[in-house]
Amino acid sequence: MLFFKIVFFTKDIIAEECQNFKDKVDEAKEYFPLHDEIELNYSLRNSFIRNYNKFSKDDDFLEADKVILLTLLDRNEWYVFAAMESCLVFWINLEPDRFIELIDGGSLGKDQGLWRKD
Repeated sequence: MLFFKIVFFTKDIIAEECQNFKDKVDEAKEYFPLHDEIELNYSLRNSFIRNYNKFSKDDDFLEADKVILLTLLDRNEWYVFAAMESCLVFWINLEPDRFIELIDGGSLGKDQGLWRKD
C-alpha cells in the first residue's frame, strides 16, 4: 500500500500544474481491481467538504466541485478523490465508518465513545 501511495501521488505532486482528475482516478482504479466508484451528489459533496474542513487540523481548506468515492470491495478502506475544475486537488483514504461520520458531521457516533482505538 505504501508503494502505491508513493508512486501514484508523488509522481506529479511536486509540479505546480494541474493533475488531470480523471487520469488520476483511472490510475488508482488500476491498482484496485475490486472497487466501486461513486460520484457524490451536490448534497453529499458539500456535507463531506464542510465537515472535513470543520474537523481538519490543516490550515488549507478543501474546495472542490467534484468528489469521487472509490470503495474497495476486498478491504475495509475507501478512497476519496476531489477535483476543482477537472484538476486533482485532494485525496484521502478512510475507513467506511470515518467517511460516514464526515458526511453526517459526527452525529452517528455522538455519545458512543471512540469509533476506533489506536
